Amino acid sequence: MKNKCIKLILIFTLISCYVFSGCTSLSFNNKNQSTVANNVTRESNQKLMMNTIKSLAANNRTFGSDNEKKAYEYIENKIQSYGYKTQTQTFSFYNHTSDNKLQLKSSQNLIVIKRSKANYNKEAVIICAHYDCSENSVGANDNASGVSVVMETARLLKNVPSNYELRFIFFGGEELGGVGSNHYIKNLSSNDKKNIKAVINIDSIAQKGGSKPYIFTISGKKNFAVTLLERKPKDMNIKKTDREFSDYVAFDANKIPALCIGQAYDKNLKINSPQDTISLIDESKLKLVADTVINSLSN
Repeated sequence: MKNKCIKLILIFTLISCYVFSGCTSLSFNNKNQSTVANNVTRESNQKLMMNTIKSLAANNRTFGSDNEKKAYEYIENKIQSYGYKTQTQTFSFYNHTSDNKLQLKSSQNLIVIKRSKANYNKEAVIICAHYDCSENSVGANDNASGVSVVMETARLLKNVPSNYELRFIFFGGEELGGVGSNHYIKNLSSNDKKNIKAVINIDSIAQKGGSKPYIFTISGKKNFAVTLLERKPKDMNIKKTDREFSDYVAFDANKIPALCIGQAYDKNLKINSPQDTISLIDESKLKLVADTVINSLSN
């Protein structure tokens, strides 16, 4: 009888372990399924991003040119079609002409603000890219690719509640040394600067034959902006190193945690050249960066 009781207890224990471990596993799987479902609904649309690159890279977009202004208007119209209100920040800068004379030209930053789910919370995360390009290029990778990712991020996060205020900013004049981003930050108050918790700058991310996209910080060290991107899967093949250029530099100089996602400078990178056309865009790299940013900010 005693042995029989012991057997019954053992059987009951084994059944219980199976049932409860099964429930735990099922709960875990359900959680994963929910995450996958969310990722599907927030998965970037490669066709939309490629269409953006095609439209922007149809012409050269040098600082202060008519084509730069047309690119700005294209981005503005698209962003407004997603249901956002936009702000324009105009600035001027002396630029050298082909005969080495100084000429005053103007450009503009496009600013889009998505309020946090708690409207009183002014802490912000900036997602940004420049839309101008160098004189001898149509700038498909540098930087229509970055613009397309910021636009797609704004589109997919339009109705997703966020703990932070999200600011999607499209800078002009980056090729002249970050003129647009420097103008933006110079017009912020001390409190405004303190409220910016992270800057995610996207610049030249998707050329075929170039390196995989990396995460760059000025110091080469991790900061809060990097932490935001590490909330989601770590198999994105995005690495951290230092790269001291692009619009994130102005924010870092003001002690704001900032990073730049981009490809490493090497002999294969065709930015600032006539070869930087849409035919060199690697859609898989474009999607990798877009999904990383979108899913990081979705949570």
